[in-house]
Amino acid sequence: MTADPELPSRAARLARAAGRHRVFLVALLGGLAIRVVVSVAYHPALIYIDSRSYLRMADHPVLNTLRPIGYSLALWPLRQLEPVSPAPIVVLQHVLGLALAVLIYAFLVRRGLRPWGATLATLPVLLDPLELVLEHFVLSDFLFAALLVVACVLVLWEDRPRVWAVGLAGLVVGASLLVRGAGTFAPVVFVVTLLCLRVGWVRLVAFAAAFVVPVAAYAVAFHSAHGEYALSRSGSQFLYARLATVVNCHDPQLRLPSYEQVLCPRQPVAQRPSSDYYMWGHKEGPAYHVVVPPGMSGPQVFKDFDKRVVRAQPGTVTKMVAGDLLRGFAPTRTHDAPGFPARNWLFDDHYWMFTYRGVLPGSEPGPASFMKHYRQVLWTPGPLLGALAIVALLATAGLGRSRRSGDRVAIGLLVGTCLVVLLTGAAVSGPSWRYQLPQLTLLPMAGALAVAALARGRAGGRPEPAPPLRLLDRAGSTVSNRVPALRPLHESGLLAVLLAVVGGLVVALVAGVLGAGSGWFRADTAAGLGAVAGILTAIALLVARRHAAAAGGRP
Repeated sequence: MTADPELPSRAARLARAAGRHRVFLVALLGGLAIRVVVSVAYHPALIYIDSRSYLRMADHPVLNTLRPIGYSLALWPLRQLEPVSPAPIVVLQHVLGLALAVLIYAFLVRRGLRPWGATLATLPVLLDPLELVLEHFVLSDFLFAALLVVACVLVLWEDRPRVWAVGLAGLVVGASLLVRGAGTFAPVVFVVTLLCLRVGWVRLVAFAAAFVVPVAAYAVAFHSAHGEYALSRSGSQFLYARLATVVNCHDPQLRLPSYEQVLCPRQPVAQRPSSDYYMWGHKEGPAYHVVVPPGMSGPQVFKDFDKRVVRAQPGTVTKMVAGDLLRGFAPTRTHDAPGFPARNWLFDDHYWMFTYRGVLPGSEPGPASFMKHYRQVLWTPGPLLGALAIVALLATAGLGRSRRSGDRVAIGLLVGTCLVVLLTGAAVSGPSWRYQLPQLTLLPMAGALAVAALARGRAGGRPEPAPPLRLLDRAGSTVSNRVPALRPLHESGLLAVLLAVVGGLVVALVAGVLGAGSGWFRADTAAGLGAVAGILTAIALLVARRHAAAAGGRP
């Protein structure tokens, strides 16, 4: 019997790979060890009030009017294998958490980061107590955050993504909407990214078609069950609960019909209960005393109220959303927002937990006490995550060396997806720490790429990105060829400026008309938003032209 000559070479290759990635392997082992401690400390799982709803829908799948049941459908196979204990669910989520860290590391190394830099970006996923506690809860937040990362990596793994990768990314993004409604506007970021990558209409269509498949199928099933094409009926009521905490009911511009006046709280803003009361309130809140007029449904009444408040008091609403967004970047996670106690998502030496089907979760004093001290000394500081977001936005804009890095679009997709999801959650759901999980996955990825792009410019071995398309020069050439009198303006560059202004005016007009027509904004507010959009468009066109000229692009 002869030895396989390939074995020594394979062992040598494995040893070299292990040596190169040893820092990450140590971090990965640390992530595995701390997850074992969590699993021993709190068994069989952590159960929140929403967990019971997810488990109930997994055991008996029925389309729910409150929220999409994508997470429950994902749990269904596990519930068939183990219908009593939720332990397999959280074990799988912990395994997927480790796999997610491996995926992030592999992606960043492929993008040119050194192993130690890529490892740093995985530490929040591997070790942060918020990540650990949400993996151990039967809640949709971890799956939602993981799907967003997978979709981003599918689009960005190659400089020009393949059709199947783009299509699969669309399918994943569509599935994420069925897991959590906070992903409603994420598809817009992906479409803009694909346009910036210039992938062509085939890939754009593949993404859009794949995205539509799960969303449309769910909407059709929802229509069959509840008589309307939607993913849920509660979005407008969730937003109402948020607005009820800040709306000025004495504002003369807030003209409410008689049947909506009961929704407007009479107490001063400082004395009002939290949004939790206006959404649920043990069915004693104003939402449960509305007399729906003939020809309208409850959700339509809430949506009309929401529009009137946003239209009358856009500044108040903007301040509320911005404030709740910034809460997610606080230095610690121990402060409470009204109606959103931080203790729900903090490890403790004992744990209040709900039961489901007679399963009573428990905790082991020793390991639980360790986890309490662990989360008191180790977490990802909010200001650091905020700084990563700012650096990522600057790199996306092309500051300094990042303009030639080849990673601007990738950074933009990662930070854009994260911020859009956080903004949506802040507007509709509120400032709960459980909704901040995408910070720990997407922002470190974006920040790591951004820091590298700003520091070194083009990554070694990565192709120099093609110069941006000079739309203004192309348009100027076309116009000057048809109108020879304008040729001197084109040669001097003034025609490009005029075209940028015209483009900005068109965008401003379209945005203003659409904003006013949507019913969410007054005419003056819509005009202001349109003006801002127009100015930004004109500036973007001129900056792109300047960058193209600096990069040697031809008109």
